[in-house]
Formats: sequence, structure tokens, C-alpha cells
Amino acid sequence: MINISHYKDMLQQPWGKIQYEITFAQLAHLENLDILDFGAGFGLVSQFLSQKNRVTAVEPEADMLLADDHQTYTKIIGSLEVLKDLPSQTFDVICCHNVLEYIEPSQRPAYIQTFERLLRPGGRLSIIKHNLVGKVLQSVVLNNDIETALGLLEGEVFKSLSFAQGKVYSLEDLEKMSQLTIDNYLAIRSFYSLQPNHFKTEEGWLEKMTQMELAVADLQPYKDVSFLQHVWMKKSL
Repeated sequence: MINISHYKDMLQQPWGKIQYEITFAQLAHLENLDILDFGAGFGLVSQFLSQKNRVTAVEPEADMLLADDHQTYTKIIGSLEVLKDLPSQTFDVICCHNVLEYIEPSQRPAYIQTFERLLRPGGRLSIIKHNLVGKVLQSVVLNNDIETALGLLEGEVFKSLSFAQGKVYSLEDLEKMSQLTIDNYLAIRSFYSLQPNHFKTEEGWLEKMTQMELAVADLQPYKDVSFLQHVWMKKSL
């Protein structure tokens, strides 16, 4: 189950806002495209992208998708089942952000393969995923939770205050799920997941940390130790 209230409250905090600031910066180059935002939540990414693109948002939780009736992009309530009704090669870009962690691992290939069908030749899939290394670092450094960190290393599920329990997957796992190839991957939350939250309410923190996060987003080793990874996968021509 999704704790919508907790998730909404988190988005109002500096550590909630910065994640979307980074994400928006990494999507800002997209223009005049047909885009599917799968698992759109409150539609923050859809709303940002719809400023310069044609966006269809799919989300199973109606209370989230319909929370703001001022948004103008296309909204579809549902999940994988509604994608079956969409024609092949409909979209230039598909976004699937922080979703697959909460899907049964055996079912994930069906999602990726459906995205592949819906992408036009040369189209790209934008996936934001939890990164095992980054989650272990946050558990130890920020939370001082050694038990959770050891459990993650042993492949245990993780618990989320906003979402149901989830399970991480690797870049290699993604490549095995379809014929899509990884074009690149970027860091999200290399540093701020390791800082105590009291720093994050200081004046100017959001702007300075966003600048820092973006400065290392495409650099190693930072994108290999970030809490989240933004993976771009491409469909062949």
C-alpha cells in the first residue's frame, strides 16, 4: 500500500524537492516528443515535461493522479494492463521512475518488454532506480542502521515509509530483461543522502546542493555510489 499523505509531505521538504530538481535538470533536453510517464504519481514529472512535450501519464492510484485537476496532460488510471491497449511504437520516450523496485522481480521483464513495444525505433527509456551501494551507504552513514545495511547486502527487501517494500535490481538485471541497451546512467543523490537533515533546512542549501549533485551526475565513481541511478536505455533503429 502507498502512504499518500507521507509521500506528499516528503515532497514539501528540501530533501524531497531536490530529488525532483535533479530529475528535471536531467530531462530538460526533451522537447517536442511523445512521452509516456508510467507510474506518474502526483504527476510532477509529467507536468514538467508537458511544458515542451505531449505527455501521457499512467498511474494506478487515482488519488495521486487526479490530485491536481489543473494539469493538462493526458491521464490514464491503471498499470500494465492499460498499456496493452496502446498501439506499438507510440512514444519517443518512456519514463519509469522509482517503480520497478515495487514490482515482483519475475514480472519486471513484462514491463520492460511492453515499454520496448511502445517505443519508436531509436526511442529511449528513462528509468530511475535504487542503487544497492548508495542504499547501503545511506543506511550506515545517515541512519546508523547496520542491520538494514547487512540485510541489503544479503538481498533482503527494503522498507519504505511511503511505498510498499521493495527490492533493488542492478544495471545488469535491466539489460537481461529486453533488447534495449543501456545508453548511459546518471547519479541522483550522491551526497545529500549522507548528510544529516538539519543541514538541509539552511538557507541556500537546496540551490548549492543541487549544483553539486548535477556537477558529478555523469562522473565516476559518484554515479556508482549514488542512492538513485537514472538509467537511459535505447531501442535499436
